[in-house]
Amino acid sequence: MRYKKIALSGLILATAATMHNIPHSSAAEAPQSVEFKINDASYVNHTGKHALAAAPFILNGNAMVPVRALAESLGAEVTWNHEENTATLTSNKTDSIKVTDRSNYVINEKGERIKLPESVQRVKGMLFVPARSLSSIMGAKLEWGASDRKITISTTKAETIQVMYKFDQDQEGWKGGFADLPVNYEKDIYDLEYKRELIPDQESSSNYGLKLKGHNRSDDLFMFLTRGVEGFEPNTTYDVKLNFALYTSESGGMVGIGGAPGESVYVKAGILGKEPKAVPTAHPGEDYYKMNVDIGNQSLSGKDAKVIGNVIKPDSEKEGYQRVDFNYSAQVKADEHGKIYLLIGTDSGFEGLTTLYYDDIQVTATKAQS
Repeated sequence: MRYKKIALSGLILATAATMHNIPHSSAAEAPQSVEFKINDASYVNHTGKHALAAAPFILNGNAMVPVRALAESLGAEVTWNHEENTATLTSNKTDSIKVTDRSNYVINEKGERIKLPESVQRVKGMLFVPARSLSSIMGAKLEWGASDRKITISTTKAETIQVMYKFDQDQEGWKGGFADLPVNYEKDIYDLEYKRELIPDQESSSNYGLKLKGHNRSDDLFMFLTRGVEGFEPNTTYDVKLNFALYTSESGGMVGIGGAPGESVYVKAGILGKEPKAVPTAHPGEDYYKMNVDIGNQSLSGKDAKVIGNVIKPDSEKEGYQRVDFNYSAQVKADEHGKIYLLIGTDSGFEGLTTLYYDDIQVTATKAQS
């Protein structure tokens, strides 16, 4: 089993736009690529290296790099409307795109609003927009270098999309949630918790993961992580592989109320075309939080999430948390915004406390063969 951290390269990234002090590049020159580096106030394209008034940065797991520098480097022209605080991008390769200061969406030529994972930011007169989002809208390929924190964007579409998360800096846009419990549950007895925390794996003092903890008081408890991933072609079907690591302290062969603490806590995964959520749902006696997708029930798989194992650690004789690697594959159709959704969680029949850590989540997707 490999305990080495996977070098992650697919942060959900963001792109920034400057309205001045950027060398102009005409669409006729048709430049093909641009390279940015986080916290480096410069960028490189076909004409060389150029200074930026403000450096690209990470915001809630999204990298932000300059709009004008990005757009003009890929052959688009940028015009600025001072009254509307809007930049309009036009080229012969894509429809016009409007980016407005402080907005959480961009508008294409058809007037459609395309939601961004982070709102447009303005720093030192420059607009910063999520890079992967804008790259995707412009039909460009984005590559992330985890070791040097470089973002390379080119007009050649990627045949394979790879996104990875290791949580060394933050939660990287992942959400945690709980389902199959009363809407008005007693917080003191359920002991629910989702946070980024050091993994107590006894082998590293700097390995962070996403922690999910909960006490099953309702005969059933679903604890889950979810995240939307952008950069896909809208309404297009992909073959997607999901890999992740789970850290567990549960031994096999133990006895517990309702079921064993290891064998009766079932690991499930799903790759979906819509966002999975826990929503209030009518239930006999009182309303419950239920998933808006079919996850099945405990040991049973559902249409949207499958059982892929349980939380027993590899060496039950050894104390402490141990790593278990899981993988799951599915075919999914990206939504109209070029987005898919990941779902990872545990469906528990064990009526006790479960504490787990997730790390090194990797997604690899290729366009499905027609």
